[in-house]
Formats: sequence, C-alpha cells, structure tokens
Amino acid sequence: MTYQEFITKFNKQVFSIDYHKQLTLAIDICKRLYFDYVDFSEKYQWGDKDILLDAITIVEQSRTNDIKESLIVKTLSQLDAITPDMEDFGSDELGSYALNACAAVYNLVQFINDKHPKHIYDIGIYLTDTIDFKVQEQETLAEQEIDNNPLMVEAKKYLIDNSK
Repeated sequence: MTYQEFITKFNKQVFSIDYHKQLTLAIDICKRLYFDYVDFSEKYQWGDKDILLDAITIVEQSRTNDIKESLIVKTLSQLDAITPDMEDFGSDELGSYALNACAAVYNLVQFINDKHPKHIYDIGIYLTDTIDFKVQEQETLAEQEIDNNPLMVEAKKYLIDNSK
C-alpha cells in the first residue's frame, strides 16, 4: 500500500469509528510517541515530560469523569510551553520526534473537548511522520522504499487495523 493509499484509507476509517475507539487509538499512539519526548528532554535538559504524561492521564480519566474546560485550557497552555521550537534545536531529529509527540498529545486533549475525528487522523499521521524521520535518519530513501520499510509497514498496519 502506498502512503497516499494509506492516508485515504486511514482518514476514511478514522471518521467512521466510534468515539471510544478513536480515543483508545489516540491514547495508545500518544503513549508510543511519549518516549521520543523523554529521550529529547533528557538529552537537552529541556521541557517537562511529566506535563505530557499528565495530559495523557487527564484524557484517560475523561473516559469515566467529566473534565472541566478550565483544565483543558490549562493543559493545552502547558503543552504549548513544553513543545520544542525546531529553530532552537537545529536539525537534531530528536527535536522533530519531540515536536510530533507534543503535537499528538495536544490534539488528543483537543479531541476530548470537541470530539472531532480530524484530531485522531492527525495523531496517526504524527506517528507515521516520526517513523518516516527515523527511517530517513538511517539512510536517504525514495518514497517507495520508505513505504516498504518494515517499521513503516508495521505502523500503517497498526493504524489501519485499529481504526476499523
């Protein structure tokens, strides 16, 4: 499956599954990306990995408890504060991974507020973008080679299988 075919299928599926399945998928992806932020934070002694984890926990709690709008606004503001600006960290790939992790969790928090499936789609794309960066870090590859890389194949399969 080409990346374009994947995007089309994943987008369609994300918009057709129910809220709880969307939320479960998004939380799982954010937990996967969290560790990239941890690596970045430890290397640069910058940011706050606990804010990222707390935001994920708040979203998990939203399954059983109402989350106040004020907590959502506060959490989004905290996430903004710990999101790396790529200009500050040069071309280091860890900065890109951390940026994707923060953006994914930011979208996750927005999702519990407005329940728009576009956030779930974006979170999935942050995962594939991160895999793409990691594959490219090892060697420069053509788009088809990236599509066929085992890490990318696994990520696309995971997203398609879990958005049905």
